[in-house]
Amino acid sequence: MIAAIAGLLLAMGLTSLFAFLKRGRPGPIEPRSHLLKAWGGCLAVLAVLLLWEQRTLASIGIVWGNYLAWLIGAALGMTILSTSVISVIQASKGGKAAVPADSEAGLMRLLATPAWFRWAVVITAGVTEEIMFRGYPIERLYELTGSLWIAALVPLTVFTLAHLGGWSWGHLIGVMFGGSLLTGLYLWQRDLVACMIAHVLIDALIIFLPALLRKLAARAVPYAHEQTEAAKPS
Repeated sequence: MIAAIAGLLLAMGLTSLFAFLKRGRPGPIEPRSHLLKAWGGCLAVLAVLLLWEQRTLASIGIVWGNYLAWLIGAALGMTILSTSVISVIQASKGGKAAVPADSEAGLMRLLATPAWFRWAVVITAGVTEEIMFRGYPIERLYELTGSLWIAALVPLTVFTLAHLGGWSWGHLIGVMFGGSLLTGLYLWQRDLVACMIAHVLIDALIIFLPALLRKLAARAVPYAHEQTEAAKPS
C-alpha cells in the first residue's frame, strides 16, 4: 500500500506541482527542461512499479499483441485528429480564427518551438501522460478504494488541471473531453498501448498545424484580393 501511495503521489502530485509552479509564468517553452521533467517523472513511477512494488507492466495495462484494442485506439485518434483539422479549415473558410482564442496562446508557444521538439512532445505526452494519468493511477486507486468511479475521475481531474501550467481555463474543456475519451477507452479495453496510440494521434495536430495554417493563409490572400476587386465600382 505504501508503495502504491508513493507511486500515486509521483504520478499525479509531481506533475501537478510542476503545473502549479509554472502557472502565471508561461514564458517560452524550454524544450530540454520540458522533456526532462516529463520523462523523469514517468521513469520514477516505473521505478516504483518495477523495483518497489515488483509488479509487471501488465499491471498498469501495458500488454502486447492486443491488436484489436490498438486498432480501436488508432480509429479514435484518427477520428479526433480529422475532426480537428476539418474544424480549423471550416473556421478559416468562415472568416473566423483558425485557432480558438482559448487555445491560441498555448498553441503559439508550441508552434514557436523547433520542429524536432513538437515531434518529441507529441510522443512524450502520448507515452508519459498515459502511464501517469491513466494506467498507473486508475489501477492503483481501484485497488485501494474498490471504486471504479474514484479510480477514473480523480486522475481525469488531475490530468485536466495539470494542463493549466501552459494553457487557459477555456482550453481545459477540450482537455477534459479528450481525457474522458481516453479514460473510457482504457476502462473498456484495459490496454494502455491503445490509449498511447490514440493520444499520439490526437496531439499530432500540433505537428501539422503550422503547415496547415500557412496553406490556409496562402489561399486567403487571393480570395481577399478577388473580394476587393469585386467590391470596386465598375
